Amino acid sequence: MAYLVPDFQNPTGALMPDAARRTVARLAERYRVTVMADETMRDLDLRPAPSPLERIPRAVLVGSAAKTVWGGLRVGWIRGTAALVGELACHPLCEPLSAAPTQQLVAAELLRDPARVLDHRRTALRRQRDHLSGLLAGDSRWRFTVPPGGLALWLRLTDVRSDVVAAQSSAYGLELSPGQSFAADATCAHHLRLPYTSPITTLDRVAAVLDAACGGQGQGPRVPGPGR
Repeated sequence: MAYLVPDFQNPTGALMPDAARRTVARLAERYRVTVMADETMRDLDLRPAPSPLERIPRAVLVGSAAKTVWGGLRVGWIRGTAALVGELACHPLCEPLSAAPTQQLVAAELLRDPARVLDHRRTALRRQRDHLSGLLAGDSRWRFTVPPGGLALWLRLTDVRSDVVAAQSSAYGLELSPGQSFAADATCAHHLRLPYTSPITTLDRVAAVLDAACGGQGQGPRVPGPGR
C-alpha cells in the first residue's frame, strides 16, 4: 500500500501535479499497489482561481471534517469500491473507532451543502496565511514558500535547529512542531511547521515569539513580558 497526500500535503502544503498523479496510478496498477489518497486538505484550496484537482485513478480516498469544518468534529470517511467499504463496515473495529452519533449527525448535516462553510473557512485561512506570511517575509533567519492551500507554513530555518526553536517557543507559551516530528528518519532538523489557523491577533504573537526564539535579531514585534 502507498499512502499519499496529493492535495496540500501536511506539513509542506505541496500540491501534486496532475501528470504525477497519472504516473502514480499507472505504476500502482502495474505493480498491484493499493494507493490510499488522504484528502483531508483537499477542500482547503487557497489559490485565487482554483482549478479542479484531478484525483488519482482507482485510489482509496480518505477525508475528514476535522480540517475543513472544525478541529473538534472528529468525523472521517473512506471512499472505495462497494466490496472494500462493505468489508470495512463489517470489521469488528469499525464501531468502537467511529465518532459519537451526535458528531456524525452534525457532520452529515453540514456536508449536505458545505459550500457556505467552506467558503467562510477558505476566506479566513487565506487572510490568516497572507498575514503571517507578510510578518515573516524578508527575514534571513528562515525561508519559505507561501503554500497554495492547507493549514501551515513550512519554514526552513537558516542556522538554528527547529527543536531548539520549539523548546524556546514553549518557554513563551507557544507549542510548535519541529520538522523531525514529520519524518520517520528524524530528518528535517531545520524545518518548522507554523500553522496559520489562529486569529490575526494570535498570529502577531506567534511572529513575536518566533522572533525571540530565533535570537531576536530580526525586525519582528517584541514579545510582551510576564504580566504585560
